[in-house]
Amino acid sequence: MQINPASVAAQLVAAERLNTDAMHQKQQSSLQAQSAAYSSLNSKTKAFQSMLKDLNDPAKMQAQKTTISDEGFLTVTSNGQASSGQYNFQSKQVATSHQVGIELDGDSALPEDGILTVNVGDEEMAIDLSTLPPNANAKDLADAINNSSSNPGVKATLVRTDGKTNLVMTSTETGEANQISVNYTPVAGSEASEAFASAVDNMRELSPAQDAILVMGSGPGALEIKQGSNTFENVVDGLTIELTKPQPADSGPLQVSVSQDSEQMTEALQKFVDDYNELMDDLNKMTASGGALYGDSTARGLKNTLRNSVRDLPNGMTLSDIGIKTDREGKLSFSSTDFNKALEKDPEVLGKAMLGDDGLLKRMEKSLDSYTARDGIIKQREESIERSQKRLEDKMEAFDQRMEAAYQRYLKQFSALNQMMESMQYL
Repeated sequence: MQINPASVAAQLVAAERLNTDAMHQKQQSSLQAQSAAYSSLNSKTKAFQSMLKDLNDPAKMQAQKTTISDEGFLTVTSNGQASSGQYNFQSKQVATSHQVGIELDGDSALPEDGILTVNVGDEEMAIDLSTLPPNANAKDLADAINNSSSNPGVKATLVRTDGKTNLVMTSTETGEANQISVNYTPVAGSEASEAFASAVDNMRELSPAQDAILVMGSGPGALEIKQGSNTFENVVDGLTIELTKPQPADSGPLQVSVSQDSEQMTEALQKFVDDYNELMDDLNKMTASGGALYGDSTARGLKNTLRNSVRDLPNGMTLSDIGIKTDREGKLSFSSTDFNKALEKDPEVLGKAMLGDDGLLKRMEKSLDSYTARDGIIKQREESIERSQKRLEDKMEAFDQRMEAAYQRYLKQFSALNQMMESMQYL
């Protein structure tokens, strides 16, 4: 009776490696799950840190809203640090860019030499016409102005009308200090040069360089503030005022009201609570029985860090002072009603609790640095898992080699047995 040596050898090896393969597979699946969990945890913890950093801003945690008695003349925004109250402003004049035009004869060629100088304030640019392409026209000159490394702050463009080409230059910044002046030094005896010089001398002002004027207050004691930009910062601490158009000369000042924006502050606090709870939920699932990080000391340490840091408020304050409570699982709940009551008692309560280098947001952000740093705790744990995966792969490879050797041994033994049984049949 003949046997199949390959089949028998394969069956014996399969039986021999059954338990070991199952153990290796279980270990491999566990390490893969841990690796995926830490990758996710690292991303989510960093995202939580980014949220803490983003909220650590008076414009959000001490948000203020502004209302203006008449829209369209100016806008007012607060960074959260302005004094609440009523202000009177008048948009008397808006800043404009200087704009000039030089009328040329269609797209005719420019003179082949001479120096065109363009000044804006104390800055000067010189264009040597001899360096332009042969038969250069107005477009070539506009390109040379725009692309010059010494451009003083002008933008050149062409406007064509009635068979004429206007080389229009506009200062890139507003205000009286940014007036444009243009001069051309012609070459004697050149008609083209003389004609171009005449065009430059007859340059027209299309729009004057003008400063913005903001009036604060009313009556004879009102303050008039003049500057080159339409954006007024630090005129009133915490406020940025942008002039958009001038008010009619006979109109009175605009009334601007600055007050706390409790709705936006409530949204900011709710986001803090929601994002914290989401991260805690993920950690609880990962560390629960059957989770990828069940029994993992690093994940457990991160969870404890979050629980402890969220209670680390300055000046002896507690979360309940801003309408937040904690439950036994370390999750937070927020009551906008309690928060608004606290805000009525102390309008700065949220800033005291959450903002600045000593506030809760910064303290929590710092407490997580040891986990999320480039060589932090999570990174070290990920590298440890990678090393474990490599060791397991080496172990599995060595085991495969042993099983291959066992297969060859069985194959040889049963092949020899077949030969012996075949020989015995002829005895």
